[in-house]
Amino acid sequence: MVVEDNQQQTIVIWLTRRLLVRLIEAMVKAIESETVGRPESDTLQSFTQHRAQQAQVEESPVEAVEGSAEWLINRIDLNVSHERLTLKLFLDDDCAILPMPRVNARQWLNIMQRLFEAAEWHYEKWPSWLQQSPSATQPALVH
Repeated sequence: MVVEDNQQQTIVIWLTRRLLVRLIEAMVKAIESETVGRPESDTLQSFTQHRAQQAQVEESPVEAVEGSAEWLINRIDLNVSHERLTLKLFLDDDCAILPMPRVNARQWLNIMQRLFEAAEWHYEKWPSWLQQSPSATQPALVH
C-alpha cells in the first residue's frame, strides 16, 4: 500500500497476508456488529455494502517514488466507533493512523477482496454481503 502523509511524503506500507487476514476478520466483525441479532441483518449489510460500492470514486493511485520510506507493519490496532474504524499501523514504536468512516471501511474491504482474487489468495471467510452480485460485475446480456 502506498500512502502520502500530511507533508505529502510518500510511504510504502507493507502488510503481510497473515496480518491482512486478521485485519479483515476484525473489520468484518466490527461492521457486522451494526446489525447483530436482527433477522434481516444479511439483507441490510448487502444493501449498505452495495451503496458503499456505488459511492466509491475511482482515484489515481499514489505512486511510490525512489527513496520513499518503507514500513513493514508488525502490528495493527483497530479502534471502532459508531462513525469510523481507525487503523493504527505500527512499525516497532512508529505509528501511522488511518481513520476510515464506515463507508470507506466497506469500500476498503471491497478493494481487498478484489486484490485477494487478483493475487489468487484463497480466503473462504468473505461474508456473503460482501460478495459482488454477477450483475454488478458483468454487463447484462441483451438478446
